[in-house]
Amino acid sequence: MKSILFVDDEVSAREELERTLRPMSEEWEVVYASSGREALAKLTKNSFDMAVVDMDMPGMSGAQLLTEIKTRHPQAIRILMADRCDQSLMRRSVVSAHQYLPKPFKLDLFKTMVTRAATLRERLASESLRQLADGIDSLPSLPALYRELQEELQSREPSIDKVARIISKDMGMVTKILQVINSHFFGLLTPVSNPAQAVSMLGLDRVKALVLSMQVFAQFKEYRHPFISLDVLWRHGLVIGAYARAIAKEEKTSQDLVDDAFTAGLLHDVGILVLATNLPDQYTQAVALMQNRRVTEWEAECEVLGASHADIGGYLLGTWGLSDAIVEAVAFHHDPMRSVSQPFSPLAAVHVANALEEREQAAVMGGGYTHIDEDYLAACGLGSRLPIWQSVCQEVARSRNSL
Repeated sequence: MKSILFVDDEVSAREELERTLRPMSEEWEVVYASSGREALAKLTKNSFDMAVVDMDMPGMSGAQLLTEIKTRHPQAIRILMADRCDQSLMRRSVVSAHQYLPKPFKLDLFKTMVTRAATLRERLASESLRQLADGIDSLPSLPALYRELQEELQSREPSIDKVARIISKDMGMVTKILQVINSHFFGLLTPVSNPAQAVSMLGLDRVKALVLSMQVFAQFKEYRHPFISLDVLWRHGLVIGAYARAIAKEEKTSQDLVDDAFTAGLLHDVGILVLATNLPDQYTQAVALMQNRRVTEWEAECEVLGASHADIGGYLLGTWGLSDAIVEAVAFHHDPMRSVSQPFSPLAAVHVANALEEREQAAVMGGGYTHIDEDYLAACGLGSRLPIWQSVCQEVARSRNSL
């Protein structure tokens, strides 16, 4: 039974919510509050899996309340509700929220959000991971520019020009996207210098994934760790994203799965940033263990921290509301047998892509690497596809240059 705290000062809105959610009372325990003060009083007596808070409330705004909840109950998923006319105000408050819901929202959308959060907790249910996540002070928030871009892409008629204008608000983002599209990864015959042209040629979903990845990494730009290079880590993500996308295209799967494979590849190591930033001493111990015993990074992390960067990365992306396919691919890319065997998925693509790249790097630099789990591929009915995927990734590797 999942517990949800709804906070809205409008009586009619709360009554409508109660009527709408009544059929789900056997699955959800829903508690209502009419103000920030009342919500905090309830939070002193009970913990909640999720807090859904209206943006525009007198006394204490929704953003202020979520900031308090973030401090007092960091394990709770924080959702901010806002009228569409308040979107610009809401985007300035994203630091306190994991996700947002436009008002009025559809029950199906809300049910999907709650189900995804519950599923994530069940998949990543180890007590050690929960303790690790709860002890991290600065889990990054979903970037504001990405939210704005997502809002445009979810409109009835997304505009390439509008997407280009949104991206152009961050000139560093424009520079990086132009650098990426002009690399050999994309095999263009002529250079691209116009953001709108870059968006058109890359495709809206691929641009969205790149913006998310770049802005997540930008949140850590002031951080320094002797064993972590943001630039190297981001380039590695780009390689895995390109490999995973090529594998997914080879399987002639849906465009959604192709895009999810690319996004998961870009973000598969985001947990490294979270761990190295928040727990530098323990992370340094894990790196030393990896080097001394010649084990993989994720195995060393599990021994020292009780969970791996893949676990914490999946946890983070799940709180942001990314698709289950992406969360699963990030969380289990080293150990896919922890997931449910299924036909082709982004997890299979990212697992193979990352293992191939790690093996290549280990051949040059030494150290342990993740082996391809052929038992997992066989359980998914994909064992015979591995040689083809290796060939596809080799082709991508031959075309890429340094970024």
